Parts: sequence; structure tokens; C-alpha cells
Amino acid sequence: MGNDNFNGKTLKEISIDGCELLGKGGNGAVYKLDDERIVKIYFSNRADFEKIKRNREITKTAFVHGIPSMIAFEMVKVGNDYGVIYEMINAKSFGQEMYENPDKLEFFSNMIADTLKKLHQTEFEDGILPDSRDRLKNEVKMTLDAGFYKPNEAERVLKLIDTIPKRNTFIHQDFHPGNLMYQNGEIMLIDVDDSGVGHPIIDLAAMYLVYVSAAKSNYKVTQNGLTKDQYAFVWKTILKRYFNTNDDKEIAEIDRIIKGYSMISFIKGVATSPNVPNYLRKPVVFFTKKKFFKMIDTLHPIP
Repeated sequence: MGNDNFNGKTLKEISIDGCELLGKGGNGAVYKLDDERIVKIYFSNRADFEKIKRNREITKTAFVHGIPSMIAFEMVKVGNDYGVIYEMINAKSFGQEMYENPDKLEFFSNMIADTLKKLHQTEFEDGILPDSRDRLKNEVKMTLDAGFYKPNEAERVLKLIDTIPKRNTFIHQDFHPGNLMYQNGEIMLIDVDDSGVGHPIIDLAAMYLVYVSAAKSNYKVTQNGLTKDQYAFVWKTILKRYFNTNDDKEIAEIDRIIKGYSMISFIKGVATSPNVPNYLRKPVVFFTKKKFFKMIDTLHPIP
């Protein structure tokens, strides 16, 4: 787990017994401590001390630059896990809000798209946040090291990533309802572990993995309560709003391109995740790679 000291001080231990669960995702869970604070707990098998420390620092940096994120306070220990306490007043899980108000899904979807566009227009100075293309390249290396890419296949994927223009605009890279909070009619970010700067296609591809890929497999249905059909409606509504089009053919082509880029992370996830059964790992990677390399030369960054 690492060192339990932060800036020379021993981390305070807290209990979440009796606390309300606000949201839960693959990396951790969010609990309400009181009317003004929440705690984000990171599952010990998904995040170590240094990663959580870095997340806290990125959260503060994002807040200073106008990103709608919660104020990060202290790091704490919760049993065998680590957590970060955030300021949170009158906030609710955005996923829970959507689940409880299915008649407002279009409104919430448009809110997601509008917030996303605002994030993608927020500039950061060089070097403050990591270049998200490097994270994608590391995923290719992990897939190669796991034996699921041949060297020439990895080279083709790296060349695709190199065609993504460098940008210093903010991208979240895990922008799904389980990582968002709803406060006073606005979306607030609670999980910025993987945030960086880069082209919007990287963010949109990461979203595809949840709103489409994971939703079809029912993975996120149990997390947020939304059905795969509701996720499909939300995703299409987001694309219409974000790209300002109601043309079904245009939406289908946009969706195809985003799906293509999402396969980079999808393949890496299936190839390396301990949660994927071994009997599924090889066939799923094989068929996904076949689809991916068939379309790789038709992909280009959008918008």
C-alpha cells in the first residue's frame, strides 16, 4: 500500500459506518460524511498511495484553473484503503439523479455535453497536466508486454496516436455519471485521476467505453441503475448536442470513429484486467483487434 505518511504527517483514520453511499465505480466509492464533506475511497487493488496523492494535487490544479471540481482537503485511511476528503454541500451523485428522474434524461444528457465542451475549451500551461497521448501509448505498451500485440501491430497503433494533434485543453478521460456530482444545478467533477490535456477524441473514446461498451455488457447498469437502452439514448443525445447535428448519418459516422479510438483502451483492458475471465480474454481480444485493424486507416481525430 505504501507509506502512510503525507507531508510528514501520519494519515488520520476515519470510519464510514452509517455513512450514505453516493456513488460507486470501478476504482472506488464516494460516501457522504456530513452536510459539508464527502470522502472518495480508492479500492486498494486499483490505486496506490502515490496515485491518490497525485489525484489530490491534480484536483487542486484543476480547481484553480476553473474546472468545476470539488475542493480537495486531506488524505485519510479508511480500513485498508486510502481516501480523500472533499468539500461537498448539497451534492448528489449525477448517476443517481439520472436514475431517479428518467423523464429528464435528455436534459441531463445535454448538460453532460455542455459541460464537456466547456472542459475541452479550458487551456492549461505546458507541463501542468500530463499529455493524454502518453497515457494511450502506455496502454499500447502494456498490451504489447502482455503478449496481445505483435510488434508491428503496436507500431500501427502508436502511429495512429501520433496523428492526434497536441492540445493543452483539459480532458477528463473518465467522464461518466458515476464520476460526476450534481450540485446546485451544475455538474461537479469528483474523480480526476486520469485527467490531462489533449484532443477531445481521447475523452470521447473513454466515454464510449462506459456509455456504449460497458452498458451493453450490463457492467455499469448495476453501478448507476441506468439500463443499456437509457445509456444508448444518453450517448446519442450527447453526440447530437456536442457536435451540433441531428443528422443520423453524421451521428453514425461520428460514433464509428469514436468507437475505433476506444478500442485502444478496450483491448488493453481486456488483455490486462484481472477481472476478465481467462477463457474470454483471448477470443475477445482477437475479435476486437480484427475489427480495429480493419478500420484503423479510416480513423481521424474529431472534432
